[in-house]
Amino acid sequence: MAELLRTVGRSLARIDGDAKARGAALFPQDRPWPTGTLHAATVRAQVACARVRAIDVAPALATRGVVRVLTAADVRGSNRFGLLEADQPVLVTDRIRGASDVIALVLATSERAARAGARRVRLALDVERPLVDSERACDPDAPILHPERTLVGVHPNLVAQATIRRGAVAGALARAAVVVESEYTTGFVEHAFLGPEAGLVEPEPDGRLTLHVATQWPEADLRQAAHALGEPIERLRIVQSAIGGAFGAREDVSLQLLLLLAARVTGRPVRMVWDRAESMRGHGKRHPFRIRHTLAADARGRFTAAVVDFLADAGCYASTSRAIVANAVAQACGPYAIPAVHLHGRAVYTNNPFTGAFRGFGVNQVSFAMEQQVNKMADALGLDPTTIRTRNFVRPGGRLATGPRITACTGLPRTLTRAAASARRHALPRASGGWVFGRGVASALKNVGYGFGIDDHATARVTVTEAGAVVRIGVAEVGQGVVTALTQIAAETLALAPARVHVLWDDTADAPEAGSSSASRQTYVSGNAVRGACELALRRLGARRRRAALAAEGITTTFTFHAPATQALGHTGSRPHACAYTWSTCFADVGVDTATGQVRVLRVVNAIDAGRVVNPTLFRGQVEGGVVMGQGYALQEQYVVRDGMPIDLTLTGCGLPTAVDAVPVIETIAVEDADPAGPFGARGVGEITMIPVVPAITAAIHAATGVWIDALPVLPERVVQALARRAVPGAR
Repeated sequence: MAELLRTVGRSLARIDGDAKARGAALFPQDRPWPTGTLHAATVRAQVACARVRAIDVAPALATRGVVRVLTAADVRGSNRFGLLEADQPVLVTDRIRGASDVIALVLATSERAARAGARRVRLALDVERPLVDSERACDPDAPILHPERTLVGVHPNLVAQATIRRGAVAGALARAAVVVESEYTTGFVEHAFLGPEAGLVEPEPDGRLTLHVATQWPEADLRQAAHALGEPIERLRIVQSAIGGAFGAREDVSLQLLLLLAARVTGRPVRMVWDRAESMRGHGKRHPFRIRHTLAADARGRFTAAVVDFLADAGCYASTSRAIVANAVAQACGPYAIPAVHLHGRAVYTNNPFTGAFRGFGVNQVSFAMEQQVNKMADALGLDPTTIRTRNFVRPGGRLATGPRITACTGLPRTLTRAAASARRHALPRASGGWVFGRGVASALKNVGYGFGIDDHATARVTVTEAGAVVRIGVAEVGQGVVTALTQIAAETLALAPARVHVLWDDTADAPEAGSSSASRQTYVSGNAVRGACELALRRLGARRRRAALAAEGITTTFTFHAPATQALGHTGSRPHACAYTWSTCFADVGVDTATGQVRVLRVVNAIDAGRVVNPTLFRGQVEGGVVMGQGYALQEQYVVRDGMPIDLTLTGCGLPTAVDAVPVIETIAVEDADPAGPFGARGVGEITMIPVVPAITAAIHAATGVWIDALPVLPERVVQALARRAVPGAR
């Protein structure tokens, strides 16, 4: 029987909703700056690959209002940073490796003067041919992007690789009734969060620097800053402003180190605001994948083997590519039980824009390929696509294809049955005037938390007084509603009205570390930390709370939650790769104009098991946003790069869906299989919402037209070309 709750499970209004709706919330660019503040502007080259012979800053220094121009010589620490591998320069020394590289930083008394000065810095460059083909990157004669990397037996351009082998693949392939072999490609995609990068650094009287900025992981920013600037982390502090979206791009630092360097060198406050074009150039993108996929099944449609080999373009810097490759390999076969697999993934350096975390963290790409394969297999065997999924879903007690045993929390079959029942209630339109219609289905899983042997933890501190409770925890509220969810979890635990709970999250000097707002982890990990701190407070109060009112100062408790232990790929122990999983099945209805290739998504049903839903309205908002993001990824979004350089730094040029394009009908279904390890049974929902949307749409296109399209995005010209090939006998 489900636990009866008072606050968790209610659609409490967003804590930050009113201020944002009224325009009162302060984003980094809105924050007032003190008298004497300097304004910064970056100097970047218009090429992706070159050697720097000289930097002439004299014309910039002669510009009215310019105070100083910083170059690599001004960096006091290592001049290297990176989330997992410190391979990016704060300021370029001798080599330009990609479009995001900053060569100099101009400081002036106004933003206009700083930008004018930046335009006048003269660069003497030896331009080189960029390496832009990921397939070529590991050739013996390929140019080496990072010669300083000396890994024995590994090509220097290989950023990461991971492999999983289970079972007798060759024998299973030989005995299979049907083998489906395909190749898939995906491209660069822009995050397109609404709030471009901005920040303000203020020197404090005690020598500490306070940075006002928007980030997904403030403590990681500070660690990288301390390393790059060569000073103790205690001398640096981040105060989060309101954050205008993230989707993974704010895991990597952008302007943080530049601002901190400028403030430390000059001793003055420093401010910088990027416009949309610089934002799109300066942060990472979604990894393009090239995937070779083989799936085998017996005559009844039971999967017997899978072979997956993918190559990811890491671009000019490593960012989180190592973790993304591991995550993609571990989830390359989706939510299915397959006894024999050979899975291999690589990421390589190129001079293309660097790629990093993006909602789904590598699972989107491999899920598109896997689900397309599943639908092709169903088609080859004459099976309904829901039937083949039911026969192959992992069950409690069974193992995923990659090895982890699933012991509980698998509402996956119910996501299929409930989504299918809803889809059946709505008939597709009849073909008319060249328009044809189809319905597609896809399922997916997504890990919750870091996994892979990382100690995933968060710390919360709660103070309970007569007035209520104050919770301190350093989560990043990037728009997902985590502060509201944590308020509800604290209120539920303490039996308080939500209005009497206040969550403080934005100051690294005051809020304990909670890790990154990524991996769909904050509700699960930080939610457990908050619940644990509140339960500890209740135990300490004990009889004292029953006898009398609390003293004005109240009682303060601190609790650190550690997620269940996991193990890295390649280990042979019994631990899973992830501490929890979220499951989903999606149905999509589309119309296709066979004359123009235009695709319209008419309706999406997305059923998700993310454990108990803490806030139904926030849950629905996550799902609807994920569906539209998945629609854009499937049909129209692409960050086009030529010779390593972006060719259109506008949201329109990236194909971002607008309100006119968005799916008109989205149905959200919550399958609440409560997780005994989650706070009140909750897990995470942010990433799973978009993962099955893409293959559901491509499956619907096939149902409507009879053609499979294996490259994203499915642009109209690709549809027309596929239809034309189908019309030619023997063509593929």
